Amino acid sequence: MIVVICHFSAIEGKAIAQDSISIKLQQATALVYVNPALAEAQLMEVLAASEEHKEFITWCEAAKQLAILQINSGRFAQAASDLQKAVQISEQWNLQLYHAHFKYLLGNSYHAQGRFSLAVENYLSALRYFESAKVESGLLNTYTSLADVYSRQNNFSKAIEFNLKAIKLFEQRKDRFRLLSSYEQVGLWYARQGQVKKAEDAYKKALNLYKELGNKAGIAATYINMGDLSFELKSYTLAVEQYSFANNISNGLKITPLQTRSLLGLAKSHAKLKDYELAATEYRKVTNLAKETGMKIELEEAYEGLADLYRSLNDKQTSKAYQSLSNEIKDSLFNDSILRRTSDLQLHYEAEKKQAEIEIFKKEDEIKAMQLRQTNQVKNFFIALSVLLVLLIFLFVYFISENRKINKQLKRGLTELEIKNQEISIQKEQLSQLNQVKDRFFSIISHDLRNNLTTMKLYFDLVSNPSYEASSQQEFGKEVAASVQNTIDLLENLLVWASGQIKGVRVEPKKVNLYALAEENIGMLRTMAIQKNIALHNETDQDAFLYADANMVNLVLRNLLSNALKFTKEGGEVSILSEEFDNYHQISVIDNGVGIDVQKLESLFTAHMNVSTQGTANEKGTGLGLMLCKDFTEKNGGKIWVESEAGKGSSFMLTFPKFQ
Repeated sequence: MIVVICHFSAIEGKAIAQDSISIKLQQATALVYVNPALAEAQLMEVLAASEEHKEFITWCEAAKQLAILQINSGRFAQAASDLQKAVQISEQWNLQLYHAHFKYLLGNSYHAQGRFSLAVENYLSALRYFESAKVESGLLNTYTSLADVYSRQNNFSKAIEFNLKAIKLFEQRKDRFRLLSSYEQVGLWYARQGQVKKAEDAYKKALNLYKELGNKAGIAATYINMGDLSFELKSYTLAVEQYSFANNISNGLKITPLQTRSLLGLAKSHAKLKDYELAATEYRKVTNLAKETGMKIELEEAYEGLADLYRSLNDKQTSKAYQSLSNEIKDSLFNDSILRRTSDLQLHYEAEKKQAEIEIFKKEDEIKAMQLRQTNQVKNFFIALSVLLVLLIFLFVYFISENRKINKQLKRGLTELEIKNQEISIQKEQLSQLNQVKDRFFSIISHDLRNNLTTMKLYFDLVSNPSYEASSQQEFGKEVAASVQNTIDLLENLLVWASGQIKGVRVEPKKVNLYALAEENIGMLRTMAIQKNIALHNETDQDAFLYADANMVNLVLRNLLSNALKFTKEGGEVSILSEEFDNYHQISVIDNGVGIDVQKLESLFTAHMNVSTQGTANEKGTGLGLMLCKDFTEKNGGKIWVESEAGKGSSFMLTFPKFQ
């Protein structure tokens, strides 16, 4: 039910007109997902009538519903243009809630077109109001949208942060529509964690509620989510059935985002079932829809799918052409300037939020000071009245007592202010340090990861060249293998670090066999050692048992052995040894590689200071692995250090408590 507030004289004729506009708006809103064409015609009538009668709340609600309809039908540019006008009108009439809704929808239109920095800018603008006014529905939608943008930009820490905020809100919501959203989002969350049964149960509950409500768009979206889950489980025939249900519904509703998502699901499922002709047809339908509406993300996915499809058909030339188109769109969506722009917007938003908190603290301190003055004045007034009723000698004593109390309160107030100032200084220092770490990791992602992927791309381009000579393939293969291994190491360490930042590191010590862990990691890295003709030796004591977190010890050993292989020349040796002491075992990872300069030893275990170094086969390092090694070793009650000389190899030593 939409409430129309009348700001002008309530004469009978005008009241009837307002009721008629409100009724037509309700009818149009109910038809948005049922009969979009009729809904659009009625909304245009409501806009004209409400503008004529200067009913701007009604006008804003109609404009919001029209924007939703335009976005659903893929008219993103038109939606953006109309929403910019709506933003100006809502700002002019100080309708802040609608201003925030329009900003959010404007972010959606840019999001669908792959213009991520503009999307984030408008999402954050909406979020400022939603947070200050505690608008739960707006917060929920904005958190989820921001999480999707950051996930597409591989900014996993921010994506997880906003997803967790959304999940927390879901758990607090009780009514039917909110419960519906909760089932849908929780299903996605379980699917990402690989908890298939829980995801299926959540999707089925959401589907039943959508059917009860008669919401066809929701039914289609849920079938798409269920199709995605079936595809991940390799149940491709079931996935085709679910995607087909969704496609039939979305075609009837003419909701372009649902059409493209269901067609992409059908195409990739048919490709897995080796029905390449049908898959190619569906991918081309997606490209046509995406080109018409400017949906760059879906267009890139379709090109990528066509490249894989023709690669399966051994049509390398066509596959390469589609891959080039896909890469071109990726570069336009995820280049460094866009990533930096998004990061700057997020930092600006966080800085504003922090400044607002500081201002609140200041105002609270001012209010407390005023209350303290008022209290003192009241006390002094009653003291004066009391003194008039008692002997003059008690007046002097009483004032001395009161002055002491005031001094104590002032001292206490000053102490509290000093403590708060210290806390603010500490927070500022922590924020500065976090910014340094963030810059370091953005540099790793944008530089090292891109370099590794570029190396692999160049290799595949070279191999696909008809004039390429197979005689040099082995050497290039080594470089590509090294690049793949570096990429795996980088992503694994980044994910471990991101998980630690969001959830905190939890140490679970238990009895760990050192020899077995060392043997497991040597087995994982043996291929890398064979490629460089390096001998790997496990000389640890088979009866050495540690009392530590097995996963953390495993990550430390893997990083140290991997680094030793990277910086050891062909024909070299890498050994892992152990030595038992009273309360701990000392582990040594020794290589006869290139060694480390004295100048780099001091900053070796500091991620934001350490500069990556190339290995003997041009492998890339990030410095992140050694920082994690130091952190995990110390959290388990041990320590780590290095002894090295340039040109003569390195020895990394670390200790862990002995299992008693």
